[in-house]
Amino acid sequence: MSSVTCTTSTGVLPHCFWSRVTEQLRDWATGHINHKEHVDGYWIAVQGTIPPEITGTYYRNGPGTYKLGSQELAHPFDGHGFIISIAIKNGKAYARARFVETPEYKSEVSQQKILFRGSFGTQRPGGPRRNAFDIFMKNAANTSIVLWGGRLLALFEAAQPIAMDPTTLQTLGPDLLGGTVKPGASFHFGKVANRLSEGLFRALRIQGRKHGGESKLGGEAVTAHPRYDPDTGRLVFFKFQIRLSFNPLKDGPALLSGKKLPLKTVITFFELDKDGNEVCRLEHQIPGYTFLHDFALTPTHYIIVQNPVKLDPAPFLLGKVSAAASVKWIDHKAAEVHLLSRPIVEADAASQQCQALQQQQSAALRSDGDSTGQDAHDPCVSTPRNGVSDGNDSSDGAFRRSSKQHSQQAASRLFQQSGHRICEVEPGFVFHQGNSYYDSDTNCMVIICVRYDEFPDFSAQAAVQGRSYVEVDMAKQPVAQLWRYDINMADGSHQQQCLCRRAFEFPSVHPAYAGRKARYIYGGAALHPTQNLPVQSVARYDLQTGHMELWAKGSHYFMGEPQFIPRNKSDGPGLNPLEQRHTSDVGSHVHDSADQASSTSSSSAGSCDGIATGIQEDDGWILSVGFDAQLQRSELVLLDAADIEAGPIAVLPLASPVGYGIHGTWVPAYYGP
Repeated sequence: MSSVTCTTSTGVLPHCFWSRVTEQLRDWATGHINHKEHVDGYWIAVQGTIPPEITGTYYRNGPGTYKLGSQELAHPFDGHGFIISIAIKNGKAYARARFVETPEYKSEVSQQKILFRGSFGTQRPGGPRRNAFDIFMKNAANTSIVLWGGRLLALFEAAQPIAMDPTTLQTLGPDLLGGTVKPGASFHFGKVANRLSEGLFRALRIQGRKHGGESKLGGEAVTAHPRYDPDTGRLVFFKFQIRLSFNPLKDGPALLSGKKLPLKTVITFFELDKDGNEVCRLEHQIPGYTFLHDFALTPTHYIIVQNPVKLDPAPFLLGKVSAAASVKWIDHKAAEVHLLSRPIVEADAASQQCQALQQQQSAALRSDGDSTGQDAHDPCVSTPRNGVSDGNDSSDGAFRRSSKQHSQQAASRLFQQSGHRICEVEPGFVFHQGNSYYDSDTNCMVIICVRYDEFPDFSAQAAVQGRSYVEVDMAKQPVAQLWRYDINMADGSHQQQCLCRRAFEFPSVHPAYAGRKARYIYGGAALHPTQNLPVQSVARYDLQTGHMELWAKGSHYFMGEPQFIPRNKSDGPGLNPLEQRHTSDVGSHVHDSADQASSTSSSSAGSCDGIATGIQEDDGWILSVGFDAQLQRSELVLLDAADIEAGPIAVLPLASPVGYGIHGTWVPAYYGP
């Protein structure tokens, strides 16, 4: 059973508060305006009181350009990255705002016209003739931002990171993470075909991203969702590459006739220590195309969901549609959860702790029916010495089990050979992960995530035939909802349930509870209890009781991603040496039964074990950027994480509106004047 309590700045939440859908969408559209830079920064006139314990810097990334001259972008996610920073110390706050000055940004802004294909819908003017075979989409650098190893990195999941100065926000240039990432477009046709294709692109005078003076294939794109591991103090990324068996001379005519090209997705996880050095990596190959935006991290596993989608590359290569519009939903095909054992690093105390946890899980697995007598969950047994998982299908040893298959002995044997597990679950599209952990009581891996009933149709979202993307019919788009999966580690059977029908996005937990059992999930939610509408509230969902608390300001007010600030700095990402130097310088309720989940309520109550023991998971604050459409003003709101419905304890009005953004990060170090 699920319920909701909502508090607003005006008290009780009446039905009409969320019923004026047309007005809400009209207000929402006004936030999509080109942003204004504040290079030199300014002090914010704080309303209320910032707790004196808060010292640090909030960074947020998101699209900042929606029009170039008279040309409107076809999709907001194609806008150039715009970073805001808000440095807080002694109850005061200092703000800066700057664009990520990629080569593409400089070219398009200086000429005030669209010069590059975007990943989500924007095409170069001129139709297919001007876009055909141009796979060098612009690096929008607009999705996320992270500070690690002294480097502030603007992230975009279709390209490589862009480094920026954490104080001034000056763009420093592409960052390949110490050589961990290969430059270039993340398509690989083979060495010979790559060279032929690059020659073809140059002959067609296609303007791609420049690496060494020429357009380059065989690169690797880096996730915009790195995950912090509180056990090891590492930051975990993945990179990916799409590999096609394609020769432009041999397969070109066949492509025009509709031939399907064989492809696979190569995903490589890698972990960086506090200085930004790579500690370990794991490669995983998946036949076909995998749309992977986010992943979950536990002390023992990387967890990804292979959504039931396919890539139809022909329309994209022929310049007819964008890359995102080439991704198609496959009806009635199961989604697959991949559980990949993390590598163990010798002489690493934190890794040895993780190994102990893995052995505990192995013991539970054997007690549930593994008769092999071997440690089926020991990565020293299941993972090849080179740390690379082959990613082949079940005929080559992958553990592939659905809720209708219960061969425990076979499952254990297959898992030992492959080093990973694959569990089929009902069709659905998982975009963002909230938290995952191993439940020793049930021998299940628990996954809390945001799930859609199907893949969002980017072609329907993009501007076409004179219609702007702000006119998209949200009622025809799938709703993002909070879901839970329990996957049995012995036989691969699973249970899944919708926790709340209300549209919910940007799920997160207290950083110290990442990969651990947690009671509260924080996020952003719609005001309407069931309709698919923009995020307009800060939410806290109680996994124990099924109750959701919301704070909202009004139907004209829209929220971005909530960010958790732990009260104790040591509860979150640790400070690297550079950050340590900076630090030393320094109402009424409405109960809505419509939120009742479609199945039984979650039973994942209780306190967390391990590192989070003794830490109150709501001991801290939530901050989020809100946009007031009536006032055309953006502001940072600060709430008590233990009492969301009490409303903001401080409001920080910004000098100019900054729209909705996408993802941000909190750094416990002051990067202000």
